[in-house]
Amino acid sequence: MERVAAMTARHGPTDENVLQILAQKEKELEARVAEARERARQVVDDARRQADQIREGARADAAALAARLREETAREVEALQAEQLAAAEAEVQRLRAAVAERLPRAVALVVERVLAGLDRS
Repeated sequence: MERVAAMTARHGPTDENVLQILAQKEKELEARVAEARERARQVVDDARRQADQIREGARADAAALAARLREETAREVEALQAEQLAAAEAEVQRLRAAVAERLPRAVALVVERVLAGLDRS
């Protein structure tokens, strides 16, 4: 048995050395796991920050688009209103010209009928 113990000491680790090696490896693995967890937490935090930035950028883009669309719509409405107002003013001018053209004949007819009514009386 002494011979086996002596051989073990010369040729390989003892039971105590094996336990120490296992304990050291376990500590190394625990440290690697802790590092991996920390890296994973950092990756998740970075991804969350990027997602927040993307969301904020999308909100800003949407707000800018909405403002631009409101402005374009307001310009289109103003242009349509101006077009309709111009058409209405043109119609008023056309009607006034028609009235001015027909007014002398209408006055003559009224006077003629009034005078014809007086003649009958």
